[in-house]
Amino acid sequence: MAELPTSQGIPVSDLPWRLGRRWIRSRRLAKIPDQPIVHLLRDNDANALINQLSDHLGTVVPKVTLDIGGAPDSSQQKQSVQIRNLLDKAAQRLREADSSPRIGRLRFRRYALLSWLLSKNVPPTSLVHGPNANTRQLLREYLSSRRPKRDKQSELKSGAWASAAQQLPWYLFVLSQVFFPLYYAWWVHRGRVTRWFMRQQYLTPRESADFPSFAQRLITTPSRRENAEQVRKLLVHAFLSDLADVYTRRLWRWRWVPKDCYPVLLLRNLEPDTIGETLVRLFNDVRNETGAPDPLVVIGAGTRTLPDAQSASESGTLDKWQQALQEARRKRSPTAWYVPLPVAEESSSEDEPNTLGRTELPLKHSKLLRRIPALALVLLLVAGTGAYLKQYFGPCGQLLPWQGLGLWAEGTECVGISDGSFQFSANILAENAAELTFRNELVGLQKTIQRQNRNAADEHELNREKPYVTIVYFSTLTVPDRNSSTLNGVLEELRGLAHAQNSAQLDGGVLIRIVLANGGAGMAHGPDVAESIAALAERSADSEAPVVGVVGLGGSWTSTRESIERLGQAGLPMVGTTTSADEFKNVSLLYHQVGPDNRRQAQVVAQYVRAHYGLAMNVKIYYTSNDLYSENLAHDLGEELRLPPDRMDDRNPPVRDEIPCGQQQLLFFAGRADQLGRFVESVTQRCRSLGQDVPHLMAGDDITKFMLDRTLPIGVTLEYTSFYGTIVRDEGLTGRAMLANDTVEVLQEAVLNVTDGRVAAEGRNPVPLNGLSVWRGIAEINGAGRVPGTTGIIDFGPESGQVPVDKAISVLRMNGPNTDADVVWRCGNGLEPRGLGCTSPN
Repeated sequence: MAELPTSQGIPVSDLPWRLGRRWIRSRRLAKIPDQPIVHLLRDNDANALINQLSDHLGTVVPKVTLDIGGAPDSSQQKQSVQIRNLLDKAAQRLREADSSPRIGRLRFRRYALLSWLLSKNVPPTSLVHGPNANTRQLLREYLSSRRPKRDKQSELKSGAWASAAQQLPWYLFVLSQVFFPLYYAWWVHRGRVTRWFMRQQYLTPRESADFPSFAQRLITTPSRRENAEQVRKLLVHAFLSDLADVYTRRLWRWRWVPKDCYPVLLLRNLEPDTIGETLVRLFNDVRNETGAPDPLVVIGAGTRTLPDAQSASESGTLDKWQQALQEARRKRSPTAWYVPLPVAEESSSEDEPNTLGRTELPLKHSKLLRRIPALALVLLLVAGTGAYLKQYFGPCGQLLPWQGLGLWAEGTECVGISDGSFQFSANILAENAAELTFRNELVGLQKTIQRQNRNAADEHELNREKPYVTIVYFSTLTVPDRNSSTLNGVLEELRGLAHAQNSAQLDGGVLIRIVLANGGAGMAHGPDVAESIAALAERSADSEAPVVGVVGLGGSWTSTRESIERLGQAGLPMVGTTTSADEFKNVSLLYHQVGPDNRRQAQVVAQYVRAHYGLAMNVKIYYTSNDLYSENLAHDLGEELRLPPDRMDDRNPPVRDEIPCGQQQLLFFAGRADQLGRFVESVTQRCRSLGQDVPHLMAGDDITKFMLDRTLPIGVTLEYTSFYGTIVRDEGLTGRAMLANDTVEVLQEAVLNVTDGRVAAEGRNPVPLNGLSVWRGIAEINGAGRVPGTTGIIDFGPESGQVPVDKAISVLRMNGPNTDADVVWRCGNGLEPRGLGCTSPN
């Protein structure tokens, strides 16, 4: 590399300012900032800069100066010893700064244990006893060595205590003897330091059964028997983690106020091909790989920049480094944290050497500040208790709310995502035995899904070759009106989900974990919950059970459209159960459904009306304005039947004086199921009061037998369309349970298309198992790869459509409440007799 232009570098007097005084903590509650590795460059007497900075920092800032100009040893093991010796000196001298009231205690619990273990260097041949026996004895010795050293006076006191201990009651004496073994057992398995070792990333600690097993690897010359570079990185990682832990603000640390300064590591003779270069590389790599912030400011001095670094210049500032840091660390740059800064030569004509003065800090010790932790703790307890009680007695009341995936209250509803630990609609009132049975079954099915989730996780532990995925059931799981038919539909869909989940596991196919998501009544909060689902999918992308799709979607609402858009942007494929609005397929290419759309439904109804009632029948359509489903179905049917505008009525309930009566009239209700009762009542009362026949009544697919049993008057016949009226493949399911079962089967088939039924032995698949790859698998559901669903053949066509081609649809007739719904017309693929088109069973 070319010589550096140090003659035009930073003046020495400007060094503290140009370094940003990064050793000073500007705000008490500030997070630990990204600290650079600064290399001060000067041709002559560069080490004088370290002396000047050391004098400038004084005793206020915790600092340590190391000479790192020696060459690295050619032996990997001895090179690790060199690094350990340097960090030992740094830790020891920083601990000596404990006496300063500004700094507080600097403890190196992780590093001290690691350095102590590495220094043992026990050959494996000497470990002749039981598994880890020598290691466990060494760990006990380490714990004993942590006790304060005794002087003569303390030895006299300890002798007195020993004599007194012999006179204690036997149970207290036994307690004193068992305390240390119990403490050792707790420290080994639950201690903060040992847990850190088992959770950090270097030397793959999870290959060891427990911490003593991992410690045994550390005491048996690991630099020769393990990857020496990993050993050195573990040393640096432990050193930096201890500093980060000390400088983390915690309310229970009563000495958090004095820590106004960050520690500084000053390095003399930082040149290429020295042990100092190795140490700087380790600091850089560990910070890149762990991503954990630490407070250590590293400042070195030398004459040449380290390899791979950009050319230093006067314009090189820490501000520019900070701007480029994020991209550099993501690229794992070997100089992401390294900042070379040229320093100008000092003028020899000056009578006095250029000094930087001393760092001074305003006193921040006050009684109020020292009481802040106690006051904050009291306020935290009061606020936390209030918030906990508010949520516990609210719609989302949970004993352990932090264990959930993300729930929040919206009025009287609890919306969001639940992993099964919280059951939606468990608090609905039950005024009779039937309603109590309904509520218990609704809650019981959610618990069944939770139990099957655990079974799937257990099966995954035993057989990791099976695909293991998470599917989100997103629908309306709470309604303010307990008499609404919505929850009955949800109950049926939950039954279908549980059946499909269990069948997938029994068939040896895909292991499925189902998560429930509630968008609220009418999916009013669907877009916000969709954002939570997208966040859940992002968090679980690298987990054992990634989120691969969303089913349900709660019906054709305007908010459902917005939810589809947000889920599509997150790359999550969707499969709707009863969603039928024509425009949904245009919102996102990742949207699919297992039922026909409103246009297909309108075509079937028009065929049925012409075939059964003839062209002379007067048809009038009633619908609800500003309702996406109702308006869409009404307009589609009006176009298919070529009705004039006066045969389309959006008034609900209808105007009594304008209701047509007689057998030459057919009134089609395109509204919601909960509005049907009022519509039928208005029609029957109007016609019977005139002494005329009630007209033929027909309704769309939102109507269910459950609602007709409750609202259809005796002696009144009503026909309605159904996406599940004809059972094509009998799985013991009825109603919307069949549709829900089919949605899960679609995603299951898509996963199998992607994985061929198994993943690689190491748990990774060449094609990542995520939403986009499963979307590709859905595109293969056509032709020979179609899904034989319980409600009919699901075939998205050769052009990878989003709505099944010629999906089965039926027209059912009910003659009064609590009677069987007879199929009077059916159309679609997969029905008998085979072939497309519409037939009448009779």
